[in-house]
Amino acid sequence: MAVSIELIGLITFGLGVLAVLRSSAMALTLASCMGLLGAASAMSFGSANITPGHLSLGFLVLAVLIRNRGFDFATVAMQQGRPGFLLLLLCIWGFSSSILMPRLFAGEFMVFPMNADRKFIIEVPLYPSGANFNQAVYFAASLFIFAAVSSMARTNEMLKKAGGALIIASALNLVIVLVDTATFAVGASNVLDFIRNADYSQNFSHKFMGVKRVTGAFPEAATFATFSVGLFAFNFRLWRGGVRPEVTGLIALLTFFSILFAFSSTGYLALICYLSVAYARSLAKTDGRRSLAARSSTNRIIFISLGPLTALGAATAVAIKPDLIAPILETFDQSITNKLGSASGVERSSWNMGGLEAFVNSFGLGAGLGSVRTSSFLVGVIANLGIIGLVLFGLFFMRLFLEDVSKRSRLADDEAQQYASAGRAGCFAILIAASVSSSTVDLGIHFYVMAGIACASVFYRKGVLHYYVEPPEPAQAAPGTRARPALNPGPASS
Repeated sequence: MAVSIELIGLITFGLGVLAVLRSSAMALTLASCMGLLGAASAMSFGSANITPGHLSLGFLVLAVLIRNRGFDFATVAMQQGRPGFLLLLLCIWGFSSSILMPRLFAGEFMVFPMNADRKFIIEVPLYPSGANFNQAVYFAASLFIFAAVSSMARTNEMLKKAGGALIIASALNLVIVLVDTATFAVGASNVLDFIRNADYSQNFSHKFMGVKRVTGAFPEAATFATFSVGLFAFNFRLWRGGVRPEVTGLIALLTFFSILFAFSSTGYLALICYLSVAYARSLAKTDGRRSLAARSSTNRIIFISLGPLTALGAATAVAIKPDLIAPILETFDQSITNKLGSASGVERSSWNMGGLEAFVNSFGLGAGLGSVRTSSFLVGVIANLGIIGLVLFGLFFMRLFLEDVSKRSRLADDEAQQYASAGRAGCFAILIAASVSSSTVDLGIHFYVMAGIACASVFYRKGVLHYYVEPPEPAQAAPGTRARPALNPGPASS
């Protein structure tokens, strides 16, 4: 089996070593940024590609574990009754099913395989393949990401650094979009070939109605939209909560427009669903008495006001010039309404039908992790992991979205709670996008980074934090006087 390492792999390796030596926060920033390079291959083992994001994950885990009590805090969110415990059970079932099910049901029914080495995706009899192992590794990586981020975020300060890593990744995503668009416009797209070197199908030069679809560093526009909508929701929720509003607000706005110009039905539907839920919650929810309440309340009012103002402005513009609505309706029709009737829509619908048939033919057990290609995360879960995987995922999402542990924590300050809320918002947006269009059950690096922030170990710690403070230097005595000894009371007697 041929093994090769690419230039971006060497860069990732070098930065990873530096990050391990510097801090776990730098290692998380590296993993978050490298997670944007979905079209890149850092290393390859035969037909299997290791992305820069997953290569940098190893350095993140190492950076966390070598720090003081890193392993102890990594298990805090995975104790029985907590969200990470369900994720651990899901990983165990996923790994077991990837080994057992393809062999148990080998040749019994037809599936659309996930093998990357196939030029055309056609139905074949179910059989064990390298995709089973690859997806099991990705599943394990998801657990490691969650545990590492949760362990790192053991104090308010470290939780904010973890959130800052995603803000930096969001800004880098916009820089890549700018470079991608500019190089395409001048005919120099090959400049980015070193981060588009994976051997699977890539479509980064497609145009929609004469305009290049934004893909960033991902293989296609839909994948870009899926990841970017999570970063948008994360930054938007921080802006909405009054956390670094000048930075997070600008990033959220620019990311919103980049998703629009991806012309992806996945991105549009995810944006509509997320913003609708966020708007409804803003109408029903107050900010309470918090240190960030003033800015949060102002941004909440701005967001609520945008609804009627946007509707009024659009209605006025259409009334003045009715032709303005024609290109908007055409874009909507081609990207959403007519999507199912297109060749791509028909193909993806057949994948989902094949996934449902695999679920039925496997008696609800699933064909095994990595066995079946679908076009929806939800269909992929039941096709690959069966009813057991569906229940475990459902329980994990319920604990993640419906139980805000940061509110009950005695250690979390107001800003830390806002970062936790932003993490849940980003996870929710990615889940919507993946449910619309995703060929695997892997929700990606950023999803589990955000989940780790939402379930940070600081929220599960009891008592009050005690920080070591360097004692001040004793005051110099004035000439002719005697220095007064500093008070240093010992521990109170029992």
